[in-house]
Amino acid sequence: MKEYREQVCRYIDAHREEIIEKWEHFVNLEGRYDEKENVENAQAWFRGELEAAGFRTWTVESRPDRCSVLLGILGEDRPGKPIVFGGHMDTVHPKGSFGKENPFYIEDGKAYGPGVLDMKGGIVMALYVSKALESLGYNAHPIKFVLAGEEEGDHVGTDVDLLFTEECKGALCAFNMETGHITNSLCVGRKTQYTFFVTVHGKGGHAGNEFTKGHNALSEAVLKINEMMKVTDLDKGTTVTPSVLHCGKNTTSIPDLCEFAVDVRIMNEQEGKRVRDTFDQIVKHAYVPGTETEYRLEFAKLHAFEPNEKIMKLYNFVNQVAEENGFEKFGKIILGGASDTGAIARADIPALCSCGVVGEFNHNRREYALVESMFTRAKIYTLAILSME
Repeated sequence: MKEYREQVCRYIDAHREEIIEKWEHFVNLEGRYDEKENVENAQAWFRGELEAAGFRTWTVESRPDRCSVLLGILGEDRPGKPIVFGGHMDTVHPKGSFGKENPFYIEDGKAYGPGVLDMKGGIVMALYVSKALESLGYNAHPIKFVLAGEEEGDHVGTDVDLLFTEECKGALCAFNMETGHITNSLCVGRKTQYTFFVTVHGKGGHAGNEFTKGHNALSEAVLKINEMMKVTDLDKGTTVTPSVLHCGKNTTSIPDLCEFAVDVRIMNEQEGKRVRDTFDQIVKHAYVPGTETEYRLEFAKLHAFEPNEKIMKLYNFVNQVAEENGFEKFGKIILGGASDTGAIARADIPALCSCGVVGEFNHNRREYALVESMFTRAKIYTLAILSME
């Protein structure tokens, strides 16, 4: 599709200022995942942008206290299978976290603000890929958007993961417009997350006078944590990270209660079962006689995204298009953080993640995106879609 390169580049470059203005407006519509009204404001604005671009849009409720999922489709009557752009409009930052009313700004080629990287920049990019295609009279495949409003809450208490899978069934492929990795790599695999919340009950007492009478809940927790950490298997991509511990009230008492949390990352369900079964055995065994332990397992509904032949074929195809049109090739990476790409891939379609603007420090007030990556990647994805049969 070299013949389209000039036209695609001309369109994107002609709309640079407009793209940045839309990006700025979207970022300034702040909204943490649990701030329903704020995220709905951002959703309503972007829904208007989709409709102005010719999309038919609709929403599906996630749960009563969270923003719904926004869906849009352009070119429903086109003969090919849909091409999906996925993402989310919420952030981890509560409104006002950046200390000023309009926190978006650009300095030294970097854009800053809540969600500028994770992941409003990628959503704006996908919008302008769609617009660039329309400007060329594209009519081969419908273009579909599936955008969550509470992804940063891991979809806990919702069926949004199932909705992503269902809405992506039968698609040709999908691009999840998540944070673009600073190495200019596309993500071909992601882990999912378990959080184990463990409570150990013991018997308190005076540390000096009742050492043999007490059942130390902290000692039991430490021994359990030590055994849990042994479940780590870096060759399989499995990590176990004790992350929170609450215990004790003074230094001269035997703790009668200890609570801790453990973060686990895994690449597939088989490995997840091994972890769950092993942890269950560890929790049930009392290393300190007289203690009792209970736990709660919280699943992130952001499923593991395992590399496979379909995914690698799409990755290689996009890289081929980039190289043929004079752009730098993408690297590939497997990441420990979860995303909606796992649910998308469950629809048995090829998908790529980390397709959004490139930057660093998402989930942090230092978050930034490289402005030029907005335009470079928009051109590559437009050319790639034009090249798809």
